[in-house]
Formats: sequence, structure tokens, C-alpha cells
Amino acid sequence: AIMKGALHTDELMHAVVARDTGLRTGRRISHVFALDVPTYPRPLLLTDAAINIYPTLEDKRDIVRNAIDLAHALGIAAPRVAILSALETVYPKIASTIEAAALCKMADRGQIEGAILDGPMA
Repeated sequence: AIMKGALHTDELMHAVVARDTGLRTGRRISHVFALDVPTYPRPLLLTDAAINIYPTLEDKRDIVRNAIDLAHALGIAAPRVAILSALETVYPKIASTIEAAALCKMADRGQIEGAILDGPMA
């Protein structure tokens, strides 16, 4: 895990993505905000609100897998993943609703494991 301090994101990410010395894997890089909300009984993890500006479906699959792996590392055995969009129904003119449904179907078929996925959710 990396925590960003008082430096620009481009400086941090330059070191992270360096081919020879960085932290690259076969997956898309993503980030997570870990939230401790006093009125909520469990930790909340909010992923990729800053790194991936316009992710593809494949990128979103990697982002979900990264978040699941982090949840497992934090001791959350069966994380619940809410895939957010503007609507809670699949709407053909909004790609994020279609991709949310596709990610849920991937989970149903075992292509994404280790969590319970639902979406789209507004």
C-alpha cells in the first residue's frame, strides 16, 4: 500500500509505474480510499475516483479485482462490491450501466471471485 503525502500525483505515479523498479503487475493500477465512518459498522473502501479517468470494461474488471484483493488483505473475507452508475437499471445509452451488469455477470460465472457484486447502483 502506498500513502500519498505532500507531492504531486504525477511524481508518485512515475515511481509506481516504472518498468524496472515500480509496482506494476498484469492488472490495471487503481487506488482506494479507505473510510472509517463512525456511524457505520464496517470499513468502506471506495475505489478508483482519481487514477482511471475513462476505464474500459477490462479496466473496471481489474479495478474490482484489486479492491477485492485489498479487502481480503484487510481481513474482509466476503466483501460486497457495489458498482456505481447514474441509474440503478441497465440503460443502453449509459455505458456504465451496461458495464456494471457485465461485471456482475462475470462474477456469476466465476470470472471475478472472492466477493458479492451488485450493480448498477446509483
